[in-house]
Amino acid sequence: MKNTSSEELYEARKTFFNERAKNWLGMWYKDQETGEYDRYEKEFQRLFSLVPIKDGDHVLDVGCGSGILVPYILERISDNGMLYELDYAEKMIKVNKRLHNDKRIRFLISDIVDAPLKSGACDLIICFSCFPHFQEKEQAMRAMVRVLKKSGWLAVAHFDSSEELNNHHRKTSGPVMHDKLPDEKAMKGLFVNSGLKIEKFIDESGFYLILGQLI
Repeated sequence: MKNTSSEELYEARKTFFNERAKNWLGMWYKDQETGEYDRYEKEFQRLFSLVPIKDGDHVLDVGCGSGILVPYILERISDNGMLYELDYAEKMIKVNKRLHNDKRIRFLISDIVDAPLKSGACDLIICFSCFPHFQEKEQAMRAMVRVLKKSGWLAVAHFDSSEELNNHHRKTSGPVMHDKLPDEKAMKGLFVNSGLKIEKFIDESGFYLILGQLI
């Protein structure tokens, strides 16, 4: 149970993302020279070369926002897979739905802690550019692991190093200014304590990835 102040922060953070939903893709992912949403194309190709995703997988995109990962995931799961786009900010999901009309997608308006998915429903969970915003990180980890199949994978990724990301949030006014990505020791501890074997850890300028498999 959240106390009053944490409940207020939770709602303020949700409002923060809802207010920016309409322009989120343009703000962060649009190449101003080409007009395409491919500003981080090289980074996305690198990410998906490292994350084990295959034909037929059921994938959960946590904190999906307006769906920047959707085309990359759908391309790799082919016609036999399923993609769950989950975000607690309902306006993010509204934009995502408008942009991505595909029978393989299920849109879920929910906090990860309350995700309406069966245990063991997913082969892969990708938590891209959202982990610092989880208010209760241990609880969020347990919730994600619950919906993973045995030997399933969890990836937490950013296109900043942990230092770059935390510095960025500190400079941001509003409810996300104190949202931080845990340091290497703490992050690895969250994975291991949740039953995940860490297979890869990268923390360098412009790219962050921790990848674990449920054992």
